[in-house]
Amino acid sequence: MEKTTIYGLPLTPRALIEQLEGASFCVSFATRKDLGSQLDDAIRLVGNDGILLIDNGAFTLHKKGVSTRTESYQDEFETWAADILERCPQAIAVIPDVIGGTEEENGELVRHCMLDWDRCMPIWHLHESIDYLLELCEGFNYVGFGSSGQFWKVGTPEWHARIAEAFAAIDAWEKASEGAYIRPRIHMMRAQSMAHLYGFDSSDSSNLAVNHCRYKATGEGHVERMADRIDGKIQASAGPEAEHQAKRPLLFHVEAAEANAAFWLEMELARLSQKAAANADGLDIPDFLKRAA
Repeated sequence: MEKTTIYGLPLTPRALIEQLEGASFCVSFATRKDLGSQLDDAIRLVGNDGILLIDNGAFTLHKKGVSTRTESYQDEFETWAADILERCPQAIAVIPDVIGGTEEENGELVRHCMLDWDRCMPIWHLHESIDYLLELCEGFNYVGFGSSGQFWKVGTPEWHARIAEAFAAIDAWEKASEGAYIRPRIHMMRAQSMAHLYGFDSSDSSNLAVNHCRYKATGEGHVERMADRIDGKIQASAGPEAEHQAKRPLLFHVEAAEANAAFWLEMELARLSQKAAANADGLDIPDFLKRAA
């Protein structure tokens, strides 16, 4: 399967992001003020077949003791995210969630999200039920995994066992449906160091943004080289496009919008053609519609 490596922002100094042209990025609501105009750079530089992940900032805010359950937070995040979704076709938004919250709390946040669900990613927290995971898989093109509860620490035997259990459940759910369901693209939040071990379609980390200075002594282009090293480890475990990826393209909403536009254009051409045939004056189809077809 193909795997997408996503790099957290901001990078400092700002100009360093130019070394990552064509890559995938993650921008966080919690650090949006530090991000500043680098958001414009990310929108400009993200690859045509990449992702600009709009993180809700829940993990960072949780560490600061800030609640994500307030209406003001949710409204501010959705306003910020909606603007980015409008500006960037590659953007996908992470639905607000509560780190360490209950399944009911997080389910409520999902149900009340006002963003375009085709471009949203709910988070399944590892301490939540497998049934809830499968419910999210039924309703979304993207589902994120978040370490939580007794599985908070990444890389423990318990963490690995839970990840394996989740993937096994998804495989069994998809197989039992006999084609009725297609697994969504699964994203790993924060634990990019484990992305090469499992069938994650994508993963993100702030490793590059935090640690690139350690490689500065290697000379010009050090950010690109570090990014290549991170991605290389993940790509070594990747392969050709998987069946679910072909059925759920990385930017499914873009292809769906193009298909919808083509459908309605075809319908309009057919209508005009019928009108022309019935018109005694021989009404012709406008040239711009012919060219569009």
